[in-house]
Amino acid sequence: MINTLTSLRLIFALMVFGAHCYVINDFFDIHFFKEGFVGVSFFFVLSGFIIAYNYQKKISESKITKRSFWIARIARIYPLHWLTLFIAAALGNYVIASGFIDWSKHFFASLTLTNAYIPKADYFFSFNSPSWSLCCEQFFYLCFPFLVPIAKNYKNLLYVFLVSAILILVGMYFTPENDIKGYWYVNPIARFPDFIVGMLLFQLYDRLKNKNITSHQGSIIEILSIALFLVFYLYAAEIPKVYRYSCYYWLPIAFLLISFSLQKGIISRLLSNRILVIGGEISYSFYLIHLFVLLSYAEWQKGSNFHIAWYISIPILFCIIVLLSLLSYYYFEKPMNKRIKTLLNK
Repeated sequence: MINTLTSLRLIFALMVFGAHCYVINDFFDIHFFKEGFVGVSFFFVLSGFIIAYNYQKKISESKITKRSFWIARIARIYPLHWLTLFIAAALGNYVIASGFIDWSKHFFASLTLTNAYIPKADYFFSFNSPSWSLCCEQFFYLCFPFLVPIAKNYKNLLYVFLVSAILILVGMYFTPENDIKGYWYVNPIARFPDFIVGMLLFQLYDRLKNKNITSHQGSIIEILSIALFLVFYLYAAEIPKVYRYSCYYWLPIAFLLISFSLQKGIISRLLSNRILVIGGEISYSFYLIHLFVLLSYAEWQKGSNFHIAWYISIPILFCIIVLLSLLSYYYFEKPMNKRIKTLLNK
């Protein structure tokens, strides 16, 4: 496990949290917070890196079968997804309500993580809307074992990336503004290059990990990667949003990820703090839980005469979400992961 990357998961999960706090107060309805959707792009790139880090060699050397890999990934994403989906459905977190048949179609699409293939917001954002990204992850996991033979030669994987990236850039350019979210933000096929970027970064990491990089050099690299990311982030409003959904952030995310994967600098040592690592470990629970907590509070606040200032309510809600995430991770996510792998591997 690379502790620094686990801690970065927490940081980018917090950015997604900040991006959704506008449902509580308009103070968060500004670029600095709303651009936090870049956290999802980071998770996709990180997923490609970590999956390659953990499984590429094992699959290529037949130490693990495709079936075992897929079971491990199913056990990772589905239990908590289904739990939060049922909770969101019980809370009424659904975009439209036009009869049981329509509700059932949307629910089934969310249940099977196929809703993001349908370019309609009432599908990909219905129920627990952050789960759309799991549709992408599921697609990545399905494809990964078939990419392993290609990845044996990084040039072949690079060619796949370049072709897909060019096609996507052309498609983005010609897509009407009203359609970009459905076709380029949530669509698993459109987000596939993000995952390949992560796989390519693992190839680079594999070549750099044994290089003699001093702590001083590592610290400079880490600081430069943070600075580059902040420049891209703070000036992103000048760039059309369709590109910011993925390709605009490939370079700064890649530099950030490879810099901290080497764990050579002083910032890496700070990120290796056990509390931050635990925060990264619960980030999946945090990601899936946070929005329906915020929305539930926002709905309660609308119907209540008792008003709490956002600078009080949001820290309280954050603490509640962290507590729920800890409980979820240790008492549901981990036990269910183990139980499902045991059941399906019989």
